[in-house]
Amino acid sequence: MSAPPSVPGSADQKVSRNVRLLSWFNFFGDFRMYGPIMVIYFAQVTGSYAAAAGLLAVKQLSSAACEVPTGVVSDRLGRRGTMIAGAVVMVAAHAGYAAAPGYGLLLVAVVLEGAATALWSGNNESLLYDTLLEAGREEEFPRHAGRVNSMFQIALALAAAIGGAVAGAWSLRAVVVLSIGPQILCVLVAVLVREPRVTGPLESTVLTHLGSALRGIRDHPVLRRMTLVSALRYSGESAAQLSPVFVAGLWPLWALGLWRTFGHGVAFAGFRISGWVIGRLGPARTLLSGELVDNVANVVALVKPTVVSPVLLGSPAYGVSTIAQQTVLQREFTDRERATMGSLASLLGSVLYGVVALGAGLVADRWGIVAALLTIQAVVLIALPLAWWVHAHASSPHDGAGTVAR
Repeated sequence: MSAPPSVPGSADQKVSRNVRLLSWFNFFGDFRMYGPIMVIYFAQVTGSYAAAAGLLAVKQLSSAACEVPTGVVSDRLGRRGTMIAGAVVMVAAHAGYAAAPGYGLLLVAVVLEGAATALWSGNNESLLYDTLLEAGREEEFPRHAGRVNSMFQIALALAAAIGGAVAGAWSLRAVVVLSIGPQILCVLVAVLVREPRVTGPLESTVLTHLGSALRGIRDHPVLRRMTLVSALRYSGESAAQLSPVFVAGLWPLWALGLWRTFGHGVAFAGFRISGWVIGRLGPARTLLSGELVDNVANVVALVKPTVVSPVLLGSPAYGVSTIAQQTVLQREFTDRERATMGSLASLLGSVLYGVVALGAGLVADRWGIVAALLTIQAVVLIALPLAWWVHAHASSPHDGAGTVAR
């Protein structure tokens, strides 16, 4: 069936509506007051920190296992429906957390959360890009993506502060119960989103669709390298699990909350200015510059630890680099396989994340926390020459993109 003719101005109205709704969706989706105490809550319910850590690992595995199937679902059945499905599954996961009397229901809940995360991964960025593409405004992606993603950081900072107060006044379970509300609001917001119109025929079968996406990444030099950059950057986020141990050796325990808040504030600022920066430098150069800044800052912080090291540690350019990475990827993805290609990149990132986290943990046990963080940094450094190649390729007379046929 052919799509109905567009109404003048309707595409622009859809852009405004979807950008606004995606911003609130991201805010409510990450407004999880139990975030800082999740491991403690799991240990309280199961009676074991080992079981709690195992549940977190299962959640990561569930998300990784669902990445590619959910990307195919998004491409074949639509962005809005996938977004709603993810929100409904996330509500079920949170209800399971709140009601869990023991390990069994928590296990079901973490599997559900992993599936919900996978439903959103690739899909929500694709929804934003497709909405802009329909209106002929895809060049505005960095600006809108920066603003939409900045809402994550506001939610994380506020939720952590409120959750700590609620846990102190009532209980850990009360924090988890109250966190269901924002997830229900996510469902309501997702229902209001309008489906972007994507042109072009679908592949005849799911396997053909998946094969086409794999070949598109394999045969496209820029896309192949950017997929690796994305995965390597994500694996570096495993440092977040070990960094508090390093910071606690330099700052008092009461200051760890301030350190987290500072990190979210820096990331928020980065997301907000990312559109302006990318507009002047271009996405490839912005990504390369951001990776250089982050790598230098982390090496300086770790090689000679001082009281200033926690301020440098992490990803000072995280927000800007992330939007630059998303921009390059979205421009190179094909319209009909956009979410599937994004999910394949996320799957590779999840696998690398697990390998790097495990390796860093073994290094920490044998040689200490600084050695573990430097090991993670060494892996992330591999992204630098890849980002340099993409930057040089994009700066060539032919623009280097060689976008996959649509």
